[in-house]
Amino acid sequence: MRQTLLTVFEDRKKKLSLNSGQMEEILAFRSIMGENRLSLSYDGYLLVRHYVGFISKGNTRLQILPKVYENTGFEDEAEQRESMSVMLNLLKVSRFNKVLGLPEQSSSVEQMDIMEIFISIFADRVFHTYSRQMNREYVSISENSNYIKGRIDFAANFSKNPVRKDLHIVSFQSFEHDNPINNVIKTVCIKLIQLTSDADNKKNLKKALIFLDDAIQISLTKDLLDSVKFTRLNMPFKAVFEMAKMFFHNLSPQSYHGDDTVCSFLIPLNELFEYYVYKLFDAFNDGISAFYQNTRIFAHGVDGKFSKFIRPDVILYKENQPFLIADAKYKNPEYQNDTFLNISQEDIYQVFAYARIYGVKKVALIYPQFKNNTPSMLIETGDGENKVFVIIGSIDIKKSAILDEIGKLKALINERYFK
Repeated sequence: MRQTLLTVFEDRKKKLSLNSGQMEEILAFRSIMGENRLSLSYDGYLLVRHYVGFISKGNTRLQILPKVYENTGFEDEAEQRESMSVMLNLLKVSRFNKVLGLPEQSSSVEQMDIMEIFISIFADRVFHTYSRQMNREYVSISENSNYIKGRIDFAANFSKNPVRKDLHIVSFQSFEHDNPINNVIKTVCIKLIQLTSDADNKKNLKKALIFLDDAIQISLTKDLLDSVKFTRLNMPFKAVFEMAKMFFHNLSPQSYHGDDTVCSFLIPLNELFEYYVYKLFDAFNDGISAFYQNTRIFAHGVDGKFSKFIRPDVILYKENQPFLIADAKYKNPEYQNDTFLNISQEDIYQVFAYARIYGVKKVALIYPQFKNNTPSMLIETGDGENKVFVIIGSIDIKKSAILDEIGKLKALINERYFK
């Protein structure tokens, strides 16, 4: 099956040339993404919000990339390449999905198809995992046998073999390659051979299948995948199993039941950016600790029946005391004429509320850098004892030089508060 790859940017409308079958398949993605996050007009304008990644069904593969420029024409291949680089960089640094093990970008970005990149990683991981060790497990077997092995089930034997004295219903355990882990991985490999359009991926998946000859292809269900348990003996196969599981059942918006030809990897873009920023703060050291999305009650009823919670993206502690709260927003802050034009009142209200509740005087709003050499900005809210300083800054997510961005965040804070 040859799929058509369609590439769009998150939150940017794109005119596509679609046949009726492709329109039907794209509209079916709404059941996974949500009705309000995918819109397709009758004349082929597609808009996807909230998610980046890919989703595949039938003959259609939709790839959603993060915007890295606001107003660049979509046909610009360089922007697609850079956007792919950004997405892989965010995934690699944040380790948002721990089973990926992404390769270096210089080799990955050339493909400009994130689904093919993931298939390549999966095929390579299956081959190397099974070439080091085969996964065999004890499986309970009950059969009518000429030979006595294991335990005779006398009640079943009396019912099944009332006359035959040469047959016995026996139950035993056999050390088999035919087990749930191997069967799931084999089934996913076979499905991906059908989905991939890359000749190397097809070849590598077939090489991996050599180690799974004795496993069988099965019907994948959520209950089956969730029933697999890992022990000390089969733990080496957990990473590759989790990646197999990801292709068909790790759908971020909701579980998808039924048609296992839907293959997806969807991540809320803002959550990915938030976790990326957290990982940068977490690398500070110097006696600074970073905590991600700690929850705190900020309002409660006197009778204990009512409560509301807040969950800041990042809280920085020094000497066991919070000293800065940071909130990350994946949107263009629109820096022009030495100021940021797209900082909403809601963003400022939000971090000001964090400061008051946690008792800190310093908060930060962190955005992606859509323009080069964007300086930070400091604003004041409140007055007197209630004054809170808000740092507004942006980081360059196009760079793979993570130490540079860690240094930039350190400088951003040090410049304002630690002189």
